[in-house]
Amino acid sequence: MLATACGQATPESTPVAEVTATPEGPLSLNICMGSEPSSLYIYADNSSSAQAVRQAIYDGPFEWHNFVAEGVLFDSQPQPSVQAVTVRQGDLVVDAYGHVVALAPGARVRPAGCQDGNCALLYSEGELQMDQVSTTFTLKPGLVWADGTPLSANDSLFSYQVASDPATPSNKDLIAKTASYAAADERTIVWVGLPGFVDPQAASRFWHPLPQHTLGGMPAVDLLTDEQAARSPLGWGAYSVTQWVAGERIQLTRNSHYAGQPGKFAELNFLFIGTEASAAALTSGRCDLVLPSAGLTSFDPASMQGSQVAQDQWLQLVFGVRPQSYEDGFNVYADRPDYFGDAAMRTALAQCIDRQSIASALNAAPAISYLPNSSPYANAESSLPAYDPAAANASLDALGWITSEDGIRRSQSFAGAIFGQAFEVRLAVSDDAQELAVAQQVLANLADCGVLASIESLPAEELFATGPQSTVFGRNFDLALFAWPYGELPACYLFLGEAVPGANWNTSRYGWGGWNVSGWQNAEFDAACHTALNTLASDPAYSQAQQTAHSIFTQQLPVLPLAAPYSVVAARADFCGLENLDAGERLLQNIERYGYGSLCP
Repeated sequence: MLATACGQATPESTPVAEVTATPEGPLSLNICMGSEPSSLYIYADNSSSAQAVRQAIYDGPFEWHNFVAEGVLFDSQPQPSVQAVTVRQGDLVVDAYGHVVALAPGARVRPAGCQDGNCALLYSEGELQMDQVSTTFTLKPGLVWADGTPLSANDSLFSYQVASDPATPSNKDLIAKTASYAAADERTIVWVGLPGFVDPQAASRFWHPLPQHTLGGMPAVDLLTDEQAARSPLGWGAYSVTQWVAGERIQLTRNSHYAGQPGKFAELNFLFIGTEASAAALTSGRCDLVLPSAGLTSFDPASMQGSQVAQDQWLQLVFGVRPQSYEDGFNVYADRPDYFGDAAMRTALAQCIDRQSIASALNAAPAISYLPNSSPYANAESSLPAYDPAAANASLDALGWITSEDGIRRSQSFAGAIFGQAFEVRLAVSDDAQELAVAQQVLANLADCGVLASIESLPAEELFATGPQSTVFGRNFDLALFAWPYGELPACYLFLGEAVPGANWNTSRYGWGGWNVSGWQNAEFDAACHTALNTLASDPAYSQAQQTAHSIFTQQLPVLPLAAPYSVVAARADFCGLENLDAGERLLQNIERYGYGSLCP
């Protein structure tokens, strides 16, 4: 559990109030979570517990539906615009690799209208036209903070200034790519990106407001530990914090100044129950709603409401397509056999792996790619190879790997290995017990295809160290097993050719800080992904580019997606609202619709 970053409320022994009822319905809702947040300040704690409480304190600024951010604080949905602007030597721009640079001869940039990497050019001198994006955000009239003070554009500008401070742990890359963020009037903010930064998420580049009238005189570094900011932040949403009992609960009551539809409950209690007795806490009536952080793995539909909620990560088996040892060229006599350079080999190995069985053991769904399973950007016509050991073995035979008397395949005509060489690989994995169990199943599946595999287990900090000696990020593995997080932006960038970690900065644009650890490179994929990364999400070309990249990925398989774990949210039997969850929705963003008993339709 994270240490509380501020002074704690007196740990009084006030018991959690029993749910009472009136003719209008229940007065309180007890929401149970696995752990206590360290802070509710928006720049201090991004844990699921802190985010859950903040959903009740704030309304938006955006809500997520079907993986798309929809503005809720604004007169209308923000609509970014792109215009060509003139840049000259010395101007700050975003280059073709996403870096902020002062324009100088030799810089690789995208001229106006250029989306994929194939049209980028090297700047030499003089003037150049580049695309620049801007978005205007107009707040709804009548928005007020919970103390009755009007909420204005200056509160968002103040938040941007706090986020820009070096002491604040915030997304400095986004700030560096911002040309200006200014309040045009009391209700209007305009964001302008640097030339060359055509941001797919430009419609959501609005900084979460902070109350300038209460926090404005405080240095950014002090806000990280300020009692009010951390434990009773002022919001504008349906509820306000009234009490925080350390180690026990956070109590909220209705915000009388809330401009939206009031919550159905007069009081919310967020209870910290750990992960050991979450089911008992629900069946005993202590909890009305149990969030995923409490660790439930299943629910009884006969006695409770429930829903499976996708977690924010996907487990993958990474093929070492181009290990570091190939940097000076592949030598069949000196290097590891080129097992995975051919997509046909990767497909055959994928057919050996029982992804459904792995997913079931993890309380998960089989992952489809770097996209969440219900992503609207997945190509419906593309799918991963099905588990089919017979087809896999036939393919391996055809590729020149023949099974010998000991059951191990050996090369007879495979060009990437010496004649008679055994198909023998190492699987790198952390020492996490769950991942080790998955690794064991992968080994058993590979053995059914005549592949001899062994496990190399290392502590996570060693496995994922940076630099040429690192197992994963140094590209010193045959196979690797680990998880990537899902992000708000579809993550085709994980497999860009320029993101292969390495020492040659001409080909590895991020040096040993690169993340495409398989070493796989594909020009068509790079072009599609770059188009997506340099197109507004509202443009139809964005969805098409994402689907094209996804299709190439599933055909080429630089990694085999294994499982997308899910967790369980559950509630009392007469609860309503969970059945309306949609893909990509944040669980408590519409807390006003939740109810039970007489509060349900």
